[in-house]
Amino acid sequence: MGFDVLIKKLDKFAKTINSMVIGLSIFEGILVIVIGVVSNNLTTENKEINKICLWILLLCSFFYLVLLLIRTAYIYNFPGSISNELKSERQLTELKKDTARQSTINEFFVSTIQKLNGQTCALNYHDDTHMCDKGIQNGIRELIEPIIDNAYFLLDTINSKFTFGIFLNQYLSRNLDGENEQGTLIIDDKLNKEYLISKGLFLEAYLRGEKLEIQNAISTAFNNSEFIKKDFIGDDNEKYTIVCSPMPYACNELDMQGVLFIISKEVKSIPSDLPTTLKIFNRVISNWVYRYDQCIESRYQVKLNSTI
Repeated sequence: MGFDVLIKKLDKFAKTINSMVIGLSIFEGILVIVIGVVSNNLTTENKEINKICLWILLLCSFFYLVLLLIRTAYIYNFPGSISNELKSERQLTELKKDTARQSTINEFFVSTIQKLNGQTCALNYHDDTHMCDKGIQNGIRELIEPIIDNAYFLLDTINSKFTFGIFLNQYLSRNLDGENEQGTLIIDDKLNKEYLISKGLFLEAYLRGEKLEIQNAISTAFNNSEFIKKDFIGDDNEKYTIVCSPMPYACNELDMQGVLFIISKEVKSIPSDLPTTLKIFNRVISNWVYRYDQCIESRYQVKLNSTI
């Protein structure tokens, strides 16, 4: 039974008890009136009437004392604020959970920044290693490995398999030809969705089914510059959720460079901090892509100079 359902039942029970107490109070008032009327009739000279009135008086007094004890026990043993106390306790527990969650996510941020620094420190093209040696997919995967390995925590779900991907509107080609590329890239694919997500998915036409759902979510996030959570039915008739977070250019807040997306088995409710969390990671990724392009450009310049 869910906590909210339990609270509703408790509130309903408390209202029922309160209604009974009101009813007992009305009955108590009637008893007081009867006791007053009977007491006045005790002065009559008719002994039979006096005897009946006495028994009625004793019986009403007994019931009055019972009602008084019941009401006193209710006041001391069933505080009217019990449901509010439970709600406050639940809110406190949730607050502690959110604080612990934010602390863990902050550790993900620190780890990601350290990885960013580690890769960009090898940017100079005279070095033996470069951040663009591994390619853009492997480089981004290494960069955001903390959230890939802890995606269940990020989405606050019991699901264990996820597909991470990124759509980039523009990045330099590794062919060292000075040309830009565009594409949807799989970063990690434990859900085995790679067959649906081609590099040219963003511009493909005449799609249907699951592939169309994924394309719509990504394009909506990119074109509208907004966070998207979308539930859909996959081609295997399973329920899935895709979340998409738009990514601006490193040096331009107005134009979108791409979209980071995560696909999971259905997640009915996502954490309220997820859009902000992904926005921060996107900022790190966009800076990494900027430095990646610099790395490719450096190599391209070396190639040009060597041909002169």
